[in-house]
Amino acid sequence: MADRQPASRASVRREQIVDAAIDLFGQRGFRGTSVAAVAQHVGVTDAGVLYHFRTKDDLLVAVVERLSHAHWDAMQAGLSAGGLGSIRALGAWGAWMEANREYQALMVVLSAEHLNDDSVVNRYFTKRYGALLSGITEAFRRAVADGDLRAGTDPQLEASQFVALLDGIRLQWFLLGEAVSMAEAVERYIDATITRLTDPEA
Repeated sequence: MADRQPASRASVRREQIVDAAIDLFGQRGFRGTSVAAVAQHVGVTDAGVLYHFRTKDDLLVAVVERLSHAHWDAMQAGLSAGGLGSIRALGAWGAWMEANREYQALMVVLSAEHLNDDSVVNRYFTKRYGALLSGITEAFRRAVADGDLRAGTDPQLEASQFVALLDGIRLQWFLLGEAVSMAEAVERYIDATITRLTDPEA
């Protein structure tokens, strides 16, 4: 039996395969992408892909894990300031989304493909939305408690509306050939939200 690849070389190849899967799943969807297509994209055989991932589902799990790390890192960076500082930081999320186009495409395609099934992807998006709404709701709640936002503000509603904006503007960005600016739209929305919730005349 041939020796297994050195760990560093195997790790690099594994990451290349995940990169290829992210690109192809984002373009064609998980169901529309074969192991052979991923292998061709990387320049290896089907067996070369299956050496690292026993099945296509295992490859999908690796893709979702990569997606999860990218999302959680961005989310924590945005919410770490707390309260009004976190809400102001949310304005930068549109620019981050534009800078990570392949991840945004993957999120749109995979969430639609797995909307109603019992899969690792569906569970990931369920967890993602729960954590996202919880984190942003807490930022609004704390800003109200600190007296930075108007009393009577509904933190959960504000968080839900913001996430709806993210989803909607992302879809427009793709469907309209990036004719709209996610960076500008999200930043202006946050500015308008803060003004609405702090200006007594608003």
